[in-house]
Amino acid sequence: MEDDEFESFIEASVDNLEAKQNNLEEKYGLGHFDRYDLDVENEIITFSSSNGKRLKANFIPIGTFSPDKNSWMWAWNNQAFTDSLRAKSEKLQSLADLTGFEMFTNPTAEVDEDMAWEMVAMSIHVLESQGVYRGPANNLWYFYALDSIGE
Repeated sequence: MEDDEFESFIEASVDNLEAKQNNLEEKYGLGHFDRYDLDVENEIITFSSSNGKRLKANFIPIGTFSPDKNSWMWAWNNQAFTDSLRAKSEKLQSLADLTGFEMFTNPTAEVDEDMAWEMVAMSIHVLESQGVYRGPANNLWYFYALDSIGE
């Protein structure tokens, strides 16, 4: 892709992600739960609230962003995930073929928050997911693509 094509791809991906996130919030209340729990072995994320409301989804990890260090690590490089999840996350390396940019095959990158969200938006496009969840943990943000969402 030429630079202008890449910028258009980013913009379309971000717009698409925003629409998906709005849908998840309206339909399921995503973003308004008290906690989330990962079942890494079964690849399920469960959101719950003190009022008993629950929501489950299949997930694929996208990557981890450190706001303090402005650093990104792709999930396919993160040993905290199972081999199965890392293998599913490897599909994101196809962004290098699609865009012509090596940053999608480098295990880590120096990015700011806006760039992290752009990478997430492009990832959601490639994975054809219903949306994303940004889970905070230990001064990091874990990004998970969500699918098969239901109560």
